[in-house]
Amino acid sequence: MLPHRQPVFSRAAVIPFYIIAALAFFLTTVLCLFAADVFVGHFFQPKALALTHLFVLGCGVMIIFGASNQLIPVISERKLYNERVLPVLVLGLLTVGTSLLVYSFWNFLFTWYTFTGVACILTAILLHSLNLYSALKKAEEKAMLSLIKTAHVWLIFTAIIGSMLLINFRFPFLSVNHLQYLKVHANIGMVGWFLQLIIGVSSKLIPMFLLCEEPKEKQVFHIYYGINIGLVLFMINQVFFHSQLINILAVLIVITAIIFYGRYVYSSYLHSIRKQLDNGMKQTRLSFALLVLPCILLLPLFVVSDMPANFSLAYGFSFFGGFVGTIIMAQTFKTLPFIVWMQSVDENELPAKMPKDFFNEKLVRVQMLLYIAGLLPFVAGIVLKYAGLCYAGAALMAVATSIYFIHVLLIVRKKFANV
Repeated sequence: MLPHRQPVFSRAAVIPFYIIAALAFFLTTVLCLFAADVFVGHFFQPKALALTHLFVLGCGVMIIFGASNQLIPVISERKLYNERVLPVLVLGLLTVGTSLLVYSFWNFLFTWYTFTGVACILTAILLHSLNLYSALKKAEEKAMLSLIKTAHVWLIFTAIIGSMLLINFRFPFLSVNHLQYLKVHANIGMVGWFLQLIIGVSSKLIPMFLLCEEPKEKQVFHIYYGINIGLVLFMINQVFFHSQLINILAVLIVITAIIFYGRYVYSSYLHSIRKQLDNGMKQTRLSFALLVLPCILLLPLFVVSDMPANFSLAYGFSFFGGFVGTIIMAQTFKTLPFIVWMQSVDENELPAKMPKDFFNEKLVRVQMLLYIAGLLPFVAGIVLKYAGLCYAGAALMAVATSIYFIHVLLIVRKKFANV
């Protein structure tokens, strides 16, 4: 028996998330090509802020929201609170809010539409989190449940701090240097939301894709406690104590949790039935390898007080562009074909095609090779303050994401063509 098909209206709220996310990814790399010289300077610049939020909200959060609308109910075997209206509302609010915020940052203008955008984004995040909660609260996998629920709490907290910083630009009220809060905003978004959410979902999906027995939940809980203890310690220290020793301890705790997760993934592979990995899983493995780069940059940034500002940019770009960007590209071709397949076949009939028939494996490989060929020189250009490398890297990444965007559209087209 095939998985139960969702109502038609709710299905329309899953695939558009992927399309908009792929478009935002492509636009981010194109704009990086036109603004590559920005990345050899300080991280607090209008265009750098605009590009970061275009990728984070328009691509990262967008695709996670869309995928979770369909995959979380499948993983947890529980329904969303509302499958019809709320996903569509969240899609519209997040798209409008991101567009207004990115425009504001790019032009460094803080007017009524800036705060309208912020209100839209906050509302979208709250509605999505509440909608997902009903599917998560009774899930059997307690470790996965803890990671995903806590990640959403950090996302809400990230959005609130970001809103507070924007209000402070227009109506100054913070007594502490806003850059202190900006570091908190960025790192809880990166570690508390993205890293924790990815670990939570992949702790279920990776063993599923590799056809292996899931490692003990106790291992996942060790990762969960490590990430959150380190993050809370960092946040409290950043706001109140400003101790280098506490920063070092917090960073080491988080890195230890990441190492534990690396062992978890490696253990899953060792005990897998499917030893021959497809391109999607190979690239997922590559994304976790790329996580080493921001980890290397993380410690000196919080240990050495006068590290050059471009190292902060390199750290952020290697995390978002490297780890998050590559895992998005990889997992798109593990999840989107599955979603299209689920929505295209009759649950009472034997399907003529399987998810792997909805995309081109060679094309997945080509787009990833081009992306990595652009990513590495781009990060090197940031570290070395050499704009030429950034321009060359951005050009290759733009080509890769254009292929990725077209590939996503081709998969969606097959759904509507009933192929």
